[in-house]
Amino acid sequence: MIRSPDVQTPTGPARLLPADLNTLLSWHARFAVNPSSLAALGTMTHMVVLPGVEGGLGVQRVGTVLVASGEPLSSRASWPAFASAFLDFARTVGAVPCFAPVGHEFAAMLDRLGLSTVRLGSAPYVHLRDWPQTGNAGAGVRAAVNRAKRDGLNFTRTPADIGGSSAGSARWRLEVEHLSDGWLRRRRAHTAFHWIFQLEPLSYPGARQYFEARQEGRLVGLLAASPLKGRDCWYLEDLLRSDDAPASTSTALVAYALNALKADGLSMATLGGVPLARERGWDAHPVTPLERLAYRLRPVLSLLYSFDGLETFKRRFGPAHWENEFLALPAGLTAQVRVAGALTRLVLTGR
Repeated sequence: MIRSPDVQTPTGPARLLPADLNTLLSWHARFAVNPSSLAALGTMTHMVVLPGVEGGLGVQRVGTVLVASGEPLSSRASWPAFASAFLDFARTVGAVPCFAPVGHEFAAMLDRLGLSTVRLGSAPYVHLRDWPQTGNAGAGVRAAVNRAKRDGLNFTRTPADIGGSSAGSARWRLEVEHLSDGWLRRRRAHTAFHWIFQLEPLSYPGARQYFEARQEGRLVGLLAASPLKGRDCWYLEDLLRSDDAPASTSTALVAYALNALKADGLSMATLGGVPLARERGWDAHPVTPLERLAYRLRPVLSLLYSFDGLETFKRRFGPAHWENEFLALPAGLTAQVRVAGALTRLVLTGR
């Protein structure tokens, strides 16, 4: 459940400031609800602040478009104020505003502010009180875990200080870089993806936990996880395995991480969004013409990105529910074309 503290009243007009990464990270640590928000922080060029209100909204300018990646990093009660301030700034500078991706609650607020919302996909959420699955539903995961044991895989949570400057940390970072490089060479797309799709397991190590798989002492799998404190959830991201790791590695590593988070007393985890997912979220958002168009392009885009494979893998862990993720943008063909161009540029170049 997303928390809703009391509303804070701004004590002055909103301000658009140059982005400060440390400030954005501190907001994320307290208020994040969106799985994609951490990956986008390093690309922010500006941030919206409201005097007297905790938190803010990170913004990236891409040509004539202002992109806010995710919900404001603030209490939920302050979301409408930050969204309104962002829209005002966009009008002042003659830019097209958009939010992407955002969850269904914030998307509903943006609808009321006059933006159009388009479903981009959906994200699965595992309720840890019900983990692991029993019976036939959990048979595939149990089989992978048992196979991993027979294959000699050992799973551990990486020490919290591994991102430091010690010799051990340096060796570990080299191992992770080697694992990442191998994964990137094997990916289906020949184009590197950026923005919220960029693979950066070593960024912001202080804001993440790491789980690893080793075989005979060699790192063959890694999973990074980041907290979403605004909704008592952890996001499992950047899942990597070496090309010669046993086939059971990825499934067994995720299962190990879910077991560890449950043992920590946490209530929920997500494996992140699936673009153009076939599984729809639990809100009753109507199918829009832009969504129909995006899904018509799905077979072509599947040549670059394995939508079905990603969705099948994430479904394996028995999510209790899925939540839709949206793009919010102004109505009108001109604005929508400009937003499409800006988001394509972000994915392909990161700026």
